[in-house]
Amino acid sequence: MVDSIFSTYKTGENRVTASILAVLKSLALNRCEQIIAALLEQSEFELIRFQNQPSKGNEGIPDAEIISSFKLLIETKIKPNSIKIEQLQRHLSRFDNSKETTQALLILTPDTKQPTIIEEIGDRRVTWSSFASLDQAINELLDDNRAVISEREAFLLRELQAMLEKENLIKSQKDTLVIPARHAWPEYNEFNAYVCQANRSFRSVNYLAFYHHNKIHELVPKILEAWECVEMRRGFHSGKLENLVEFLLDHQLREEGKTYKVLLLSSPNDSETIRLDKPIENDLLSSNGTTSAFTQNQRYVESGALKKAHTTSELV
Repeated sequence: MVDSIFSTYKTGENRVTASILAVLKSLALNRCEQIIAALLEQSEFELIRFQNQPSKGNEGIPDAEIISSFKLLIETKIKPNSIKIEQLQRHLSRFDNSKETTQALLILTPDTKQPTIIEEIGDRRVTWSSFASLDQAINELLDDNRAVISEREAFLLRELQAMLEKENLIKSQKDTLVIPARHAWPEYNEFNAYVCQANRSFRSVNYLAFYHHNKIHELVPKILEAWECVEMRRGFHSGKLENLVEFLLDHQLREEGKTYKVLLLSSPNDSETIRLDKPIENDLLSSNGTTSAFTQNQRYVESGALKKAHTTSELV
């Protein structure tokens, strides 16, 4: 599915960069700003500023003004430790004759920590970020209950994440997927599986955790097998999958003839299931002080961190 969307781009760095830009320019302005702000680590970042009745000491006050004076250069590397200081200096020289009030050079790489060259160059306009940070910024945007994201935007963002995963640009020890589990948690306890929409895009992980009632539940099963597109049809499958399909149809838990993604999970008593000491309470707060959900779509964490955490803020 990724190839069908980004197949017109060249391989390598050009493919990755063009794909990122194609998705960003398809987003609403405020969502594009949110992702870029996360990469630049600038919470007050604005591409365009809208102001009512501006006054700067001149005669006459217009009703409003729209201001945009920002230049962002992006250098993408798909191999770790491949940044060259000479190249960065050439990029910075492009600002010499520019008049923008805000200038930035964003270096995007698969490195797991900031390359030493960033400090060596000693220029405040240079910012490094990883593809893992981009992936996390997308997750946070999709999880934000204040953002009204269209189906098209969500689809493009998920496909971009899938492409980054396919290109092996997201290097992370986060081996556990946390999902909202209003229905998934009781269903896991009933038939030891997770069933969702067909071909839903997940990063390759080992475990599945359930977030419900403002907490991550204490049972974290291992993902034993996965099927992307399973038709709910009797006699059409074999083994454990056939048994699961028949159970779902017998108990009218899924509609016959429809297709779903199916993850077969270790049972609550299985030795491969992680059992936390107790549920992890969610203590995340929004900017206005109200409780903010740990995830409303999907989020990735380390299984080791789950074993130590008492609250969700320790996982962020």
